[in-house]
Amino acid sequence: MLYPIFHRSRRGLMILLATMAMGASAQNWPDRPIKLVVPFPPGGGADVAARTYAEKLSALLGQPVLIDNKPGASGNIGAELVVRAPADGYTLLFANEFLATNPLMFKEIRYDSLKDFVPIAKVASNAAAIAVHPSLGVKTIQELIAMGRTKNLNYASPGVGTGPHLFGQLIAIQTGAKFTNIPYKGSAPATADAVGGQVDFIISTLSPMVPHFNSGRLRGLAITGDKRSPQAPDVPTLVESGLNMQRYEVWYGVVAASAVPRPIITRLQLASAQVLRDPELLNKLRSAGFDVEPSIGDDFGAELRAAIDRWTRVIREAKIPRE
Repeated sequence: MLYPIFHRSRRGLMILLATMAMGASAQNWPDRPIKLVVPFPPGGGADVAARTYAEKLSALLGQPVLIDNKPGASGNIGAELVVRAPADGYTLLFANEFLATNPLMFKEIRYDSLKDFVPIAKVASNAAAIAVHPSLGVKTIQELIAMGRTKNLNYASPGVGTGPHLFGQLIAIQTGAKFTNIPYKGSAPATADAVGGQVDFIISTLSPMVPHFNSGRLRGLAITGDKRSPQAPDVPTLVESGLNMQRYEVWYGVVAASAVPRPIITRLQLASAQVLRDPELLNKLRSAGFDVEPSIGDDFGAELRAAIDRWTRVIREAKIPRE
């Protein structure tokens, strides 16, 4: 008769000790370097924004915040790595809208974006750009669409299920053009192949394209935001080009695994809110072509859910099959 009581007491003691240890761990956090997983290659928009954020977060928390680039599978490799990591707040994910689109695009995915992650902060956003190699012979988005109505055109995007991939399909749906997505492992390699003329056009983040606009190796046709970019002031918006479409911007933000202790989540959210008010960070991000309108915690989560709703409609309408 004593054994069941003993076992129950021992279980309760173990739970109590584990809870106390977790509390102590949260109080001491961070006491070693933090890894920020960026599921894209170096040099792209996500990488630039992540490094700018990490530098300031490191200074505030007093521990290094190390960038770990893990490109591949449209962000899934990096996301799954963070889900599988110890839930101690030392492995974070720098995500973009792939958290909204990948569960809709892939049959086999090992995470649930809303259940397995907790939103920390949206760091930045920027408009995408639509550009062509000069050899294609089109000078406006309307000319590109007209060509796409007569023959299939392929376009580079940062990956399957990314916003630029789906936005290209949305343009095709609304205009009757035929566009085929050619996915890459991020915006940097997509831009490189567009410059090399391996694709007809590209839809991707603006920043990596700007030097090629200036050199004439790419021709910017349109910006997907609601205003022209200071980085490329001669490139019109879609609305200015005669396409009455809802604006599209690529957002970047930080999430943690949902099993991370709540005190650590709260500290990360508060620290991020402070970092994203830093004048030097704001200047660096804006100089790199980003818009900075931070949203923290639940506000960022609401934006993620809205993105899921938006892209669900696009995927259904375009009849894009899961991979």
